Amino acid sequence: MNDREATTSPITWEYTPDLTDPVVVVGFHGWSNAGGVSSDTVEYLIDALKPRRFARLSEELFINCTLERPIGHIEDGVIHDLESMNADLHDWNNPDGEHDLILLLGREPHYNWSGYSRILLDAMDKLNATRLYTIGGVQDTISHTVPPIVSVVASSPHIVAETARLDEGIRAADYYGPVSVHSFLIRACSEAGIEGVSLWGHVPAYLQKSPRVVAKMITILNNAAVMDCPTDELTRKSIEMDRKIHDALVRDPNLKKFVETVERRRDPVDPAGHADKVIRLNDFLHRDPQGDTDR
Repeated sequence: MNDREATTSPITWEYTPDLTDPVVVVGFHGWSNAGGVSSDTVEYLIDALKPRRFARLSEELFINCTLERPIGHIEDGVIHDLESMNADLHDWNNPDGEHDLILLLGREPHYNWSGYSRILLDAMDKLNATRLYTIGGVQDTISHTVPPIVSVVASSPHIVAETARLDEGIRAADYYGPVSVHSFLIRACSEAGIEGVSLWGHVPAYLQKSPRVVAKMITILNNAAVMDCPTDELTRKSIEMDRKIHDALVRDPNLKKFVETVERRRDPVDPAGHADKVIRLNDFLHRDPQGDTDR
C-alpha cells in the first residue's frame, strides 16, 4: 500500500495478520438484520472465539447520520462519549481446521455499496482470503416450532450447491424485490473470481430474536471452516425462549391464533424433494402486518 492509499483508504491497519486460507464472515446492523440474526451471529463468534482486532473500517463515508444517529453520553452539560463510526475487523487462528477466520460487524452502508464492496474485497486480497460469507436475517411466515430454514445466495451455482450440502435446511434462494449490500458484495465476489456466499436465516415474524437460527448459522460456519465453535449457550437460550413463547401463547389468545394459523400455512419440508429446494423469500413480504406482534 502506497502513501496515498494509506491516507485515502477508510481501513486503518493495526497489523497484518498471518492467516491460513482465511474465510471472511460479515454481519450488518440494519435492514438485513431481521431477528438480530446477522449481528447476533458475528457477535456470538467474537464472544466465543475471542479474536484479535487487527484493523478498523471507518464508516463515516457510507453512513447517513441523520438516518442512523450515533449514540452520545451527555452528563451535566458535558459530552462524555460519542459512539464510534468504525467497524472492527478481527482475526482468529483456527486450531482445528484448514481455515482461519476474519470477522467484521458493522452498519449496513447507506451510500456507495459498490465502493464499500471494493474496499472489503481489496482487504480480502491483502489477506489472501478466497471466500466471503455474509449473514442476513429475514422475517418469514413460519412457526418457531419448525427446524430453522436458511436460504443461500452465492457467486456461482457450484457454490450454492456446495453450501446446501453443509447442513440440513439450507435452500437456494428465489427472490425478486429490494436488496441489501449483501447482494452487491456477492456480485463483486463473482466478478473478482472470489467465492461469495450470503446466508439468510428465516425468523418467525412474531419474534424479535431467534437464538435457534443463530445456532444454525454457527453450525453451518463450523462445517464450512472446519472449526468447533460451541453452541451450548444458544441451545440454552432457545429452550428458554420456547418456554417464554409457550407462556405468551397461554396468556394471549390472539397471538396463539396467529401462531396456529402460521403453523397451518406450510407443510413440513421434505429435504429430498426437488420442489422444496427453492425457498420463496417473498413470502415474508406478504405476511399479515397485524400478526407481527413485535413490530
